[in-house]
Amino acid sequence: MTNGNYWTRRAMRRRTFLHGSAIAAGGLIAGVACGGGDDDDDDEGGSTPAATASGTATSIATSTAQPKQGGELRLLWDVAEAHLDPHATTQHFGAELWRSASHGLLKQKPITEEAEADLATSWENPDQLTYNFKIDPRAKWQNKDPLNGRAVTAEDVVYSLQRISTPGADKPRATSFSAIESFKALDAQTLQVKLKQPFVPILTPLSDKWTAIVPREVVEKYGDLKRGESIIGCGAFICEQADPAVGVTLVRNPAYWKPGMPYLDKITYKVITDAEAQKAAFVSGQVDISYIIPALLVEQYKSDKVEILELPQGGLPVSVIGGQNDKPPFNDERLRRAINLAADRDLMAQAAFPGQKYKNAGVFNHDLWGLPPDEVAKIPGYGKKTDAELKEAADLIKAAGMEGREISLVTTKAYAFAHIDRAEAIVPQLKKIGLEIKLDVQEYAAFKDMETKRTYEMTMGVYSANGDPDTPLTNHFTAKGSRNYFGYSDANMEAMIEKQRQEFNPEARKKLIYDIQRELMKGTPVGYHGWYLNNFIGVAKKVKNFRGTLLAGASNMGQFHAEMWIDPTA
Repeated sequence: MTNGNYWTRRAMRRRTFLHGSAIAAGGLIAGVACGGGDDDDDDEGGSTPAATASGTATSIATSTAQPKQGGELRLLWDVAEAHLDPHATTQHFGAELWRSASHGLLKQKPITEEAEADLATSWENPDQLTYNFKIDPRAKWQNKDPLNGRAVTAEDVVYSLQRISTPGADKPRATSFSAIESFKALDAQTLQVKLKQPFVPILTPLSDKWTAIVPREVVEKYGDLKRGESIIGCGAFICEQADPAVGVTLVRNPAYWKPGMPYLDKITYKVITDAEAQKAAFVSGQVDISYIIPALLVEQYKSDKVEILELPQGGLPVSVIGGQNDKPPFNDERLRRAINLAADRDLMAQAAFPGQKYKNAGVFNHDLWGLPPDEVAKIPGYGKKTDAELKEAADLIKAAGMEGREISLVTTKAYAFAHIDRAEAIVPQLKKIGLEIKLDVQEYAAFKDMETKRTYEMTMGVYSANGDPDTPLTNHFTAKGSRNYFGYSDANMEAMIEKQRQEFNPEARKKLIYDIQRELMKGTPVGYHGWYLNNFIGVAKKVKNFRGTLLAGASNMGQFHAEMWIDPTA
């Protein structure tokens, strides 16, 4: 398999940054005890910022047991009324379900996020503008109307890639594909991707979990993919029923084209939005996997039937504080700078992740691509809060004539650690500089709708991205970016982002990514609130070959459900 020399070098480089944190093909990462404290003064050693923040280490426990057929994997989902069309949403649930019921052209390994084979068994790039992918000739759609078990072809892949990459209000990841000139089926099993110009991270949008391969006939039958009955794919599990307000049942595809797989008979999701109820469901054995936030609850999750895993955070989420740069009041840079200076990232971290060690991050809280914590701490607003910063922020508010100004901050109780916990913490911080922040608490779907339609005044959003920094940079910080929810436009930034897309030398590209972050943090189109920290996940010992990260719901798990199995004797 020819993967392209840049990607191979980058994956090897990333693994050195994530020393001791890779997942073995047949096993689990062994759990460790939670480190105490909630400040950022930990000076213990570690090969990554995340490991340093935790003060602990992970180890690999490989399994030599042969997979067993049968059993049910019971999962929870913590957001009701999720949007199920993977190409038209920024939410996770639809992508997870489609990745269980279907495939992507490629998929991403957990932790490293390196692209690997999925429907494509191999690929090559004979020149910098051409990629050719070979589609597995065994692949076929599920034996459900209107597909009835027909073969998956390169034309199906072309349809799906065109569907997700065509710009539109309901295509939040379209600009991730903006460097692609065309998708073409050379024959039934060969897909050709042509680029407009060299594009180093090409494999990232093609392997993203949202880039699921969907059938044209189903879209034409239902009009969209927002309902459970439209989840008909080419994967290991058939969607028996899906109600995003209640739960989902997936059952084994008896005609799955990969011999011997899947191992599980059934996967069920139960929608549980209350944090205490989620913990109770896991501790009582009603569900098999649960993330543990805050980390100080780790002891309450422990039992002889459970593994507690500590994993480096994956992905490249962008967590922002601010509003729309092209509309009042946030079109005044003095307001944006004042909020950035006054926001106490330590207090927000302690509100969102009590009991957990962390290091403040900037634009990216990523072990390879994020600015080093020591540098972040020296950037105005991101270190220990000082009286001088608060005075400067208050002076900026006065100069802008906004003293006593009331601003509406939209937030949600869904993923509370990412949203309302931080929002509640920032309200008294901004009051110190003369701003009256009023929380507008919305249901998750309405909250996301307000962001995408830009009908909010101020937000503290957390926007998921995987695989490569180009995805969030292009989508959020270019004028035509499909997730540019804050109306930011800067010609110099556009040029910097374009340059890193075409830099094949890994170290040179990393320097460009660092420079972009420094510029964004200096210009404050928005502020940022992210941290280097580890994630704690409880997994029932009977669940084998777990390969997820669970950053949001079951992030990355859907792509690997076919490989997971249940050991009833564990």
